[in-house]
Amino acid sequence: MGSPTDGSSDKPRVQLQVRPGEMRDAAEIACIYLQATQDHLATFENFLGTPEERARWLNEHSARYPLLVAELNGRVLGWASLGTYHARPRIDGIAELLIYIYRDYRRHGVGRELMRAIQSLARAQGHFKLIGRFLAHNDAGRMLCRQTGWREVGVHQKHTQLEGLWHDVVLVEYLIPENLK
Repeated sequence: MGSPTDGSSDKPRVQLQVRPGEMRDAAEIACIYLQATQDHLATFENFLGTPEERARWLNEHSARYPLLVAELNGRVLGWASLGTYHARPRIDGIAELLIYIYRDYRRHGVGRELMRAIQSLARAQGHFKLIGRFLAHNDAGRMLCRQTGWREVGVHQKHTQLEGLWHDVVLVEYLIPENLK
């Protein structure tokens, strides 16, 4: 996790904490989301960017579709949430994952901790599949998915435009076999 948590000093090791997101996190969640939009890595959308919009969005989460944050020393470094995939009854056990990490903490294990925690919650809530989408050039996102048991199921070619350029979007899924009935 870098120098604050690598044990290289005499200070006690600080642990990354993953906890449910709260209203007090709205501004940091909005900041992290804005970074992802600016960096063209995980999102190709630019809505829900203000703390007020994120506060409204936070209110929509429930136990079935949780929101988690990863926090270190009181600072939110990343967040992950589940949302409805489709409102059709036969797809009721599928949730869509969103996961975003503060720019300075990408590739430091924050995403892996959030991913494992959200997968565990999804299992407990009875979901049988999680799905996600991200821009194809997001190598860190691809590595995170491989490390946490996800698989790539396809690529939408020229799926979105950012600053006048077309980008491909990777589709990924995570199956929860014990919930497949």
